[in-house]
Amino acid sequence: MEEFDLKKLMSDMQGGKNMPEKDNKMKKKNGVSGKNNSYSGKNNGQQHNGGNSRQNVEDKYVGAPYNFVPFTQKLYTYKDRTPAAHNSVEETLISGEIDYEMTAQTSIFIDDGTKEHHFYKNRDGKYSIPGSSVRGLIRNNVQILGFSGFDDDIDDYALMYRNVAGGAEKKRYATILGNRLLPVGNGKSISILKEVQAGYIAKTETGYRIYKTRVDSIKKEYGKMNYYIISERTMGKEYFPYKKRKKSPYDFFESDKGKYKTQHLLDEEFVRTEVPKKNEVVVHYRGSRNKDYKPFYAAISYQIKDLKHIIAVGKPGEYENKENGARGTVISTGAMNEKKAVYIIPEIDQKKQPIDIPPKDIEAFKIDIEKRKNTLKQFGGREFFDLPKEGEMKPVFYVELNGRLYFGFTPRLRLFYDHTIKEGLPENQKKKEIDYAKAMFGYSNEQSSYKSRISFSDAVIVQECQEKTGRKLILAEPKPTSYLDYLKQDERNVSTYNSDNFELRGVKQYWLHNQEPKAEPLDPRKEKAASTLCPLPAGTKFRGKIRFHNLTEDELGLLLWAVRLEKNSWMNIGKAKAYGYGNISVAVTDAKKIDMEEAYLSTNMLSLSPFKKIDTDALILFYKKFIAEKLQLGSVEKSPRIQGFLTMRDSEQIPAETTIRYMSIDKREYQNRQRPLPEIREIVCKKQ
Repeated sequence: MEEFDLKKLMSDMQGGKNMPEKDNKMKKKNGVSGKNNSYSGKNNGQQHNGGNSRQNVEDKYVGAPYNFVPFTQKLYTYKDRTPAAHNSVEETLISGEIDYEMTAQTSIFIDDGTKEHHFYKNRDGKYSIPGSSVRGLIRNNVQILGFSGFDDDIDDYALMYRNVAGGAEKKRYATILGNRLLPVGNGKSISILKEVQAGYIAKTETGYRIYKTRVDSIKKEYGKMNYYIISERTMGKEYFPYKKRKKSPYDFFESDKGKYKTQHLLDEEFVRTEVPKKNEVVVHYRGSRNKDYKPFYAAISYQIKDLKHIIAVGKPGEYENKENGARGTVISTGAMNEKKAVYIIPEIDQKKQPIDIPPKDIEAFKIDIEKRKNTLKQFGGREFFDLPKEGEMKPVFYVELNGRLYFGFTPRLRLFYDHTIKEGLPENQKKKEIDYAKAMFGYSNEQSSYKSRISFSDAVIVQECQEKTGRKLILAEPKPTSYLDYLKQDERNVSTYNSDNFELRGVKQYWLHNQEPKAEPLDPRKEKAASTLCPLPAGTKFRGKIRFHNLTEDELGLLLWAVRLEKNSWMNIGKAKAYGYGNISVAVTDAKKIDMEEAYLSTNMLSLSPFKKIDTDALILFYKKFIAEKLQLGSVEKSPRIQGFLTMRDSEQIPAETTIRYMSIDKREYQNRQRPLPEIREIVCKKQ
């Protein structure tokens, strides 16, 4: 190759350069238990199974700390008007200021972005809520209350999924990977992924590509499988108990200090257990967890027997010149329940044509990793599962099937869905027309751009107070892969992102809570994934200012409504909203407009009071009547979109905590669920 030096990369790998397991030394890490898989998040693994009575189905808890405000059937756009200019002062338009006070109804936390995770402070050292955070909150309210579209807010990329436990895509997932049970004699069988291959991924000048190995397939009946599997149980049973041996063919997996690189301790016996399952008994072997385990890959040499059995693994150069010896890479993936194996990938064949990965798939992969970064902390961290950096090469698993490429860093890799998220938007939401959100807050696209006419200052604390004691919580990332939550469903067919006519449910909103959860000891297995919060207490007040320029009466009315909402309305802001943090009430303390005559036409040389008070109630009412007439709604508040939103913001209709909690992984509520997420009205009706 010209500038991209493949030989150097291969040499670096053989020498151990750029490897997470550099110099074969292990850093001490806390162990993780096996109830979660490396791909597990709070919303994965849903099932839609038949065979149970409807009553049993209804009895099983299905819920979440969020729900979805439906997309509107009627959008309001600026088809018969043009947003006002920025560089003029129009007598018929309104410019001025809104002062507001924000009161925390529960503990509130705005992260300062430091490793210590303290509450955000402004340049004067005062606790504050950044203007950008307030802007995001109010803009979202304007989108909903203003019957605006959400096309610019929905990501246009393909989600990724892994489905081994159950669910609508279990069969499809198994088919793509080529999952087959292969008889091996004595009534036993092994699971083979016939479509999964191994290779090496690297970043070149033109993008990412996968390099193939010198082995095309281990055995004909194994399909495309070109990598070897070594059982940790076999290594422990056959080799490591004999400590008096001077040399073991597998002592590569034992460090100089007597610690193991494997997921389980190889000098302790794997205990055989029998688990009844339907009409059969499933045999499991459970070993002792290695608390120092960390996923790794490293350059090695190895020996094989009978084309498919690894009989020795050592450092580069140790076995490659012996009979049936070769060079390659060992990879041990994230800690998973029942995983007791490492994988050996043969060396690169430079004569074979590499596979170029489409840029859109690389982008989707990066987004997937970013959204799972907290979850990945439990399984060795993000670095192992991420794409190689410039000048790096990593072992990779991949599937080429029906013109589609899938890739990842474990044989049971995550697959791309057929459709992007945005394809699930209703057609009326995909229009690129200007609406209230774009006209008031600005926009930018390939065709044009428009600057915002509204600006937000930081909301600064009114009276100083102390942060509460730091607390660790597992903050779940958004999981749109939870199709039973995020997509519309019917009783006959389950929709996923592989369905041709799937449709998003609406705009995600978090429920209000009356209280934050009780402090409980964190599961040691999840310690690595926890985030530290140092919140300010309930009752803390902040004051901020909103400046607006050249708004019409209906635009200003909408803005004022978005700021204060209705009587008894609360909003939520900051981190840990799912646990009840960040519930706030907002009051407009002052609203005033520039008096054009006093400011610009007065005979006085300088006006000291160019402002005139605004009637907030009158302007909000003006907007409600205006939009009701334009969209022929009758009552704005009775629109399903507005009704659902205001219900979720009503502090007097907060559902019981038991109905808006995350479903439990440990209790297998996710795995056993059969119903989609209930709608807003169903949750509120169950309040009592």
